[in-house]
Order: sequence, then C-alpha cells, then structure tokens
Amino acid sequence: MDKNLFQVNILGTSFSIQTDEDPGRMEEIVDYLKKKTAAVESGLSIKDPLKNLIISSIILIDELQKEKQMLIDGRGSDFDEVERLTLQIMERIDKSLE
Repeated sequence: MDKNLFQVNILGTSFSIQTDEDPGRMEEIVDYLKKKTAAVESGLSIKDPLKNLIISSIILIDELQKEKQMLIDGRGSDFDEVERLTLQIMERIDKSLE
C-alpha cells in the first residue's frame, strides 16, 4: 500500500507523519483526538499541552479497554450481530441435513 504524508496540527504543534492509512480516516482520528483534548482543556482547565495530551491519552485508552472488554464479555453490538448470524447459519445447515 502507498504511504501518504499526513499533516497533524494539534495543541499548537504541527508535524507530518507518513502512514498507509486513508487520509480521510486519519482526519477522523485526529479530529477525535482534538475533541478529547478540547474537552480536557475546558473541563479540567489544563493549559499545558503535554499534560493535556497525556490525560487525553489515558481517557482514550480507557475507552478502548472498555470497548474491548465489552466485546470479550459479549456485550458489544458487533458481537451480538456475529452471534445472531452464526445461529442463522447453523439453523440453515441443520435444515439442509434433515
């Protein structure tokens, strides 16, 4: 896959990263991070960009871990859909074997 150069502007810092991700997807990711850092800045009144980013990262990792645990526990919507489809397939196989 081709590497794309993507410009990141966040918390007063600009830099480029090289990635094979779709530029639109990268924009979504950076926008989400910007929303989190803005919420931390306003909610906790943290002006230091490094502290803001660290706290935002902790919040994002917590969200990720909770989602992961929900999937493991079978409470995620994607898991429910996979389970439903699997049961349908099993029923069809049983009917065809009768």
